Amino acid sequence: MTTSEVRPGTAVTPTRHGEPPQLEMALGLKYLHAIESAGGIPVVVPPLQVDCLEPLLDRVAGVCLSGGPDLDPESYGERRHARTGPTESQLDTFELALAQAADARRLPILAVCRGMQLVNVARGGTLHQHLPDVVGERIIHRQSEAGERPTHWVSLAATSRLSQILERRRTKVNSFHHQAVATLGTGLIVTSRASDGTIESVEAVDRDFVVGVQWHAECLVDRFGQAALFRTFVEAAAQFEEAAARFAHVA
Repeated sequence: MTTSEVRPGTAVTPTRHGEPPQLEMALGLKYLHAIESAGGIPVVVPPLQVDCLEPLLDRVAGVCLSGGPDLDPESYGERRHARTGPTESQLDTFELALAQAADARRLPILAVCRGMQLVNVARGGTLHQHLPDVVGERIIHRQSEAGERPTHWVSLAATSRLSQILERRRTKVNSFHHQAVATLGTGLIVTSRASDGTIESVEAVDRDFVVGVQWHAECLVDRFGQAALFRTFVEAAAQFEEAAARFAHVA
């Protein structure tokens, strides 16, 4: 489970008798609870040096890429838009390498919000840096309501893995983003869109389980379909681990 963001000491409010302000990593507990409730054991990974990746991935059965800050547009060969938010170069470098290494190993990947955008960029795709410039503001993609409250509908491709998981062709989601997938990365397909055309989910056609959703599913696990997304991810991780163990025994 990747961290959502890195916070400088100047942005951290210290608690009385607590530690002094310093560079910190942050991740909402809802991600961890969603994976735990689905039967998995979540392990949080901070942005480390890239040479730690292979030993790290030897010890896990799946990767969940969380939401977080905007990706630096340099990572997909574009100049910064005036509305692109603050970026974290260390986070980008580590998580792009992590996504590519996990993908190469065929590890199950569940990617949420920024995580979906990151998978797309890791596979050579690009992003819309400020979505209102592209689709207008008929749908508010950066909602003011709480994360537990869905605010707009998305339509799911009938043959998609995601539609099978959610057991429906249409679902209502929350929305906390101003960027979105533009050009698709290699091997990815669109599996849902909002009514304004925004890509809301993708999956890989060349892997058993690489699924990305633009909404924050971890906030919606009281709904059957969203909880099923995490259960299916954990099941895919368990199957990957079992297959790896069989292969190692034979070898």
